[in-house]
Amino acid sequence: MKRVSCVLLPMLPLQILLRNKPHWVGAPIAVVDDEGPNGRITHLNALAQKSRLHIGMRQTVARDLLPNLHTTVVSPEETADVSHELIASLQTFSPRVEATNHAGAFYVDPEGLRRLYGGYRNWATSIHRYLQARHWHNAVTVGFHRQRALAVAMTHNGVTIPKSADDERRQSDQTPLREFDLPGELCESLGALGIETLGEFLVLPASELHSRFGAKASSLHDSFADDMQLPIQPHAFDDPACISFQVDPPDEDQNRLLFAIKGALHSLLHQVRARGEAIQSLQLSLHLERAPLHQEHIEPASPTLDLMLLLDLIRLRLAGLGEVRMQGAVEEVELLANTVRARAEQVALPGHQSRRDMSAAHRALDRIRAAYGEHSVTKARVREAHLPEASFRWEPIQHARVGKQNDSPPLSSMIRRVYAQPKPLPPRTPKEPEAGPALAKDHAIEHMYGPYRVSGGWWKRLVERDYYYAETDHGDLLWLFYDRPRKRWFLHGVLD
Repeated sequence: MKRVSCVLLPMLPLQILLRNKPHWVGAPIAVVDDEGPNGRITHLNALAQKSRLHIGMRQTVARDLLPNLHTTVVSPEETADVSHELIASLQTFSPRVEATNHAGAFYVDPEGLRRLYGGYRNWATSIHRYLQARHWHNAVTVGFHRQRALAVAMTHNGVTIPKSADDERRQSDQTPLREFDLPGELCESLGALGIETLGEFLVLPASELHSRFGAKASSLHDSFADDMQLPIQPHAFDDPACISFQVDPPDEDQNRLLFAIKGALHSLLHQVRARGEAIQSLQLSLHLERAPLHQEHIEPASPTLDLMLLLDLIRLRLAGLGEVRMQGAVEEVELLANTVRARAEQVALPGHQSRRDMSAAHRALDRIRAAYGEHSVTKARVREAHLPEASFRWEPIQHARVGKQNDSPPLSSMIRRVYAQPKPLPPRTPKEPEAGPALAKDHAIEHMYGPYRVSGGWWKRLVERDYYYAETDHGDLLWLFYDRPRKRWFLHGVLD
């Protein structure tokens, strides 16, 4: 009898959440369908379930029962993107992979390639270990019936291979009905009749299910009928979006290369658009004459189908190469696109558009990265430290974000341009703070404000600094300090 395999990643949205927020591991976690107080729980981890929380509960009620509950939304688009990646991964084990209506479940045809692995168990174990190595909790069942293989995977960990169709039937009959994403009211109604497992549910007469319990109960019952066993509907393979062209004769003029790249990029975008996708990043490969292959990575802030935006990023990257890194004329150009599913942008009503054009901000950051490198756009991250120069660090960012609006009156604040390392000022005699620091010959300090003491570091190196704001005769406002252990003045920054 022909076999069919089911690969299940239980509670896939919850697994996606933990991959995005690994620091939440060990805490009670719930996935909700809306961030608001009336959002309902769709998935729970074991710790949250022990606190009397259940699927369908409103977020406000759940937080009253468990104040330290962590909740967030996992969008259907994000789940669909992960499922698309999982299908591509499973296609390396079988050319016939089908996504099911159950989130995180896939039907895979084990025939054909199983002989290369030495049998069903080795084949299924390879899939299980592959997903496990990528931190996906999963179960793999090689059975005889599509729906029953899924039911077995719901209650078993690792690899399960029933010996016969009857063995698969006995195991699947023990699966609780709540595993099939049925409405909570339906499970409660069936539970009141003593029906809690799949086997108890399937003995009910199918003709009366729809009228008494609704369409979902009837559909679940029909899916387990033997005559409803359908062949696997395989997902099509995604061919890489790639285009290349020869440069004859080899050329090193960037303007002519950009003109040729524009035509190739237009064809590539037409190919990507026809697949309902957008370009997330571009791999630009330049085959040089009598020189090694040169590759560049081009990545916009968000997936795009904008020809001029991508061409502008390529122009900036090529301009940054110059003649030093271009060691020869270009013989061939290849463009390889990393694509994602395209998403429709939300259309704002007239009068409700944001005053800040975030798309323009993203394009500006893309241009800076393309011209000066991937790590040229950063933001300051505050951290705890007793020294001012250690109280923040620079982290690269990919997207611009709108700051929080504050309705209170704006407060004037001093903007400090802090040097990475304090600059020592020329020594002066006597070496006391009362003597004041020595500046350049054409500068003189008129007023000093302070001191503001910073001390600590006794566990490593004693630090005692007296910080001052110094106003010069040119109107500059300096931020400097007197280092008592070293008896020396340092310039730490300037104020705007």
